[in-house]
Amino acid sequence: MAVQTKITKVAVYRHGAVIVRKGLAELKEGKNELLIRGLSAGADDRTVRLSLPEGIRGSNVQTRNLNEEERKEITEELTRKIEDAAARIELLETQAELWRSNADFTSKTSLDLKEMTEYLEKMPERIAKISEEIRALSKEKERLEKELKKKNPEVGGKVVTAEAEVTKAGTYPVEVRYHERNVQWYPVYELHTDGEGSDLTLRLRAKIRQMTGEDWKKVGVSLFTGDPSVSGTIPEIQPAHLRIYVPVVSSMRKNAIFGAAKMSMAESAPMMAEEEACADMDNTMEIPMADVRADYAEVNRGETMTEYELAGSWDLTDRVEVMADLNEETVKADYHIVAVPKLDDAAYLAAEVKIADIEHILETEAAVYLKGTYAGNVFVSPDMTKETYDLSLGRDESIRVKREQKRRHTSTVLLKGQKKTEYEYEITVSSRKEKPFGITVFDQIPISDDKQIVVEKTEISGAKLEEDTGILRYDFHLEGGASKVLKIAYSVAWPKDKTIQGE
Repeated sequence: MAVQTKITKVAVYRHGAVIVRKGLAELKEGKNELLIRGLSAGADDRTVRLSLPEGIRGSNVQTRNLNEEERKEITEELTRKIEDAAARIELLETQAELWRSNADFTSKTSLDLKEMTEYLEKMPERIAKISEEIRALSKEKERLEKELKKKNPEVGGKVVTAEAEVTKAGTYPVEVRYHERNVQWYPVYELHTDGEGSDLTLRLRAKIRQMTGEDWKKVGVSLFTGDPSVSGTIPEIQPAHLRIYVPVVSSMRKNAIFGAAKMSMAESAPMMAEEEACADMDNTMEIPMADVRADYAEVNRGETMTEYELAGSWDLTDRVEVMADLNEETVKADYHIVAVPKLDDAAYLAAEVKIADIEHILETEAAVYLKGTYAGNVFVSPDMTKETYDLSLGRDESIRVKREQKRRHTSTVLLKGQKKTEYEYEITVSSRKEKPFGITVFDQIPISDDKQIVVEKTEISGAKLEEDTGILRYDFHLEGGASKVLKIAYSVAWPKDKTIQGE
């Protein structure tokens, strides 16, 4: 008894999915041999489960590939129809050619003028009718070939065989569940804000993709944050053996190490800032618009993973990505401008948020929408030792930052046997905003890892200094159209017969 099944529901994990297929079986009284079709080649044989109504005795459940006879049975009728259509098209094309060739009367002497006239008058209509029939048959042949192509997953897929014993003949429901590996989804985060006084809206979406060879129509979909392909086995610690290791450093490796050290020194040299022209952006919209979104998923948080149950039914076409809206939440945020002019002459609009509010989206990428306009993608990777984190919302062209080296003078201190270099930098921050805005500027003073190297700061313009890192942080408000100058000055002294690395 062959049973056709249809996918009704899928539970999609980060990698893989549990598929639920349902069908109807016409069972006779007594014992029946079931052949349940529809499983794809990616179905995991070990996970197949067959369910039958209570009162029906099922046994001997097995999963296997189709044999040659069964594959032929699936495609036989469609193949025959395609061949019949092709033969009919060929016949009609021959008829049309005969009509055209018979219109040549140069070698015929028995036909009179009336017969030739009647033939020529009928020919256009007859050929047009033949052409119309050929077009209809070609269209039907193309439809049949597409239908046959859709059978490929079933032909190359698997079947479940079982025995079912019933006391009364009738039509009974059949359900098959199994794990399919060629399905996946991953989260897509969006950050929405107007960049000023409102809270930050964090929107979670899902990108779903299935590559089973079959188009899923009108199926229920649930997404799970876990991954059943990842082992849940508790690891067992093994003995750790210590041995003496004697490294062998070749001349090639020595050269590579020396080259890397020189590259590191070159990269650590101060960078000169460059001016960048800024253009006004007009984001004014004549008519207020609102996003159109699907209903959000129902969220069920379990012990080991979270389930997002999507509303309604979904069509998931083979090898076509589908986006689904999952959840939306509001996060408190303080907005300010962040600039690191030593590394980048751009200023960035940032939303300062509590790490506790975003810890579920750590180490991932998020798309930023500023006042409804896509502003780019950011990677969320905060320092978990801190309480807050600056989420970048993209470059802010209304703030200009310029860092210049004003002085670098090296002298010899004879009495101490030292060399001493004095550095002075000037950072200019200019605003073209219409109202005051908070600004944060980061810079640094080098720190000494050797007591022979002495670093002394002489001017930091009121910055907060992290002694162990040398990081300078300036926090201030800048009026619209105003500018502020920050000064950094320090000196570095070291033994004159030594060379400083990282200067």
